[in-house]
Amino acid sequence: MVSKIFGNKLYICSILLLCTLTYLLNFCTKIYQCAFIFTIIAIAINAVTFTYGKRMSLQGLAFAIMASFMLLWKLPYYIDGKIVNGLIFASFTSVMISMYWSASFFQKLIAKFSFAKSNFISLSIGSVIDGFIMGIFFVINNNFSYGRIADIFTREVSYKIMYGFIASALIAVVLNIFKTTLSLKYTSQPKID
Repeated sequence: MVSKIFGNKLYICSILLLCTLTYLLNFCTKIYQCAFIFTIIAIAINAVTFTYGKRMSLQGLAFAIMASFMLLWKLPYYIDGKIVNGLIFASFTSVMISMYWSASFFQKLIAKFSFAKSNFISLSIGSVIDGFIMGIFFVINNNFSYGRIADIFTREVSYKIMYGFIASALIAVVLNIFKTTLSLKYTSQPKID
């Protein structure tokens, strides 16, 4: 019973984190900021997928996106001094689609690789999908030239992959330290005959 209550609290905290991050996502004014928030969302989704499964993680993300959308749908969004209509809806749709595929790949990869490696690969896949969807949005809305859209795509995906690599490397180091610490603790305990 205690583990179920703790597990629910952990899941609720994860959803609150996702609500905060999805809300903040549309307040970013620079590509590197948006990429950073996206990366944290992807890591959180992978952690929830690892702990509770893909269905629970995507349900939590859907709730977070709907709550954020309800708060932000009338927010005017400007890029280079021009208002961009529909960007909030497009960004939330893109996050949901890219996180679906990221979580799907993560779930398959975790059976073969470590958490850190699975996280990095799935985050990279999600980054490319998100960049592609947002690129299509900008093409359809004629907001930017094709060169500018390609520049945004390249920088956005590069930042996300760089942040994902750094975060996954840190996760690998921390998990290795915990594994070593537990191993040392287990081997240093006296044997009872």
